[in-house]
Amino acid sequence: MKSRPYPLQQHPRFAAALSALGVATRSVALPQGASLQVVQRCGVRFASRGPVFDLDTSTEQRIAALRQARLHLLNAEMPDPALRQAGFRQTHSAASVAEMPLDRDILARLYPKWRATWRRAGDLTLTTAPFCARAHGWLLQAEHAQQRRARYRALPHALIAAFAATGRDAAVVYTATQADTPVAAMLFLRHAPIVTYHLGWTSDAGRQCGAHHKILIAAARDHAAKGYCRLDLGLVDTHNSPGLARFKIGTGAVIRQLGGTWIKLPWL
Repeated sequence: MKSRPYPLQQHPRFAAALSALGVATRSVALPQGASLQVVQRCGVRFASRGPVFDLDTSTEQRIAALRQARLHLLNAEMPDPALRQAGFRQTHSAASVAEMPLDRDILARLYPKWRATWRRAGDLTLTTAPFCARAHGWLLQAEHAQQRRARYRALPHALIAAFAATGRDAAVVYTATQADTPVAAMLFLRHAPIVTYHLGWTSDAGRQCGAHHKILIAAARDHAAKGYCRLDLGLVDTHNSPGLARFKIGTGAVIRQLGGTWIKLPWL
């Protein structure tokens, strides 16, 4: 796979899904053939997890590209002094993400306790299928109930169907069953050469037997075999979601700091 490694929010598939839902998006050309996906709402131009510059892109090129994008709000992909030089001001500190390299060392990087749980997940049957709104409605309902219980918000489920419609292999669901009963599932969004974990659900039985551990390693191995280079596990929030953060950190994923939230007002 030779595609540029864009994070989910900067991939053309994500922009196409947003457009299908009526969200105004546009692509801005950047140096070395890269692009920036920009969302516009109520006159505000916003970009998330961008821009993605090549390492050899000069500071002057980055400043010029940021000005050309005419953004009002930006959740930056990485720290960059060019942001301030382009007229942006930081409003929120940077969050961190967990990224699993998909190579031959997937198992070697697992923390001992995490690996032990994965090994204990024995009598589970795993199935894999492209996301289907009808077939996987149960998963969306279960995850929505989970949102209410845990008091968190996620991207709307309609976006999953729109993303899945961008390609036959765009969204995939891994389901773990025990005695023919689903006990856990995880949904992944593919945007080669990266795959992103998007949502998951587990029952008490699935949690006790480490079903998500087994699913995640199976998904990582499958996508490594298909040529994907990285599995994005999303944000790591040790304060509000310590259990989920421990799960992600235990995979041995690289914990990388993003660039923070920046604003640019017309008079700045």
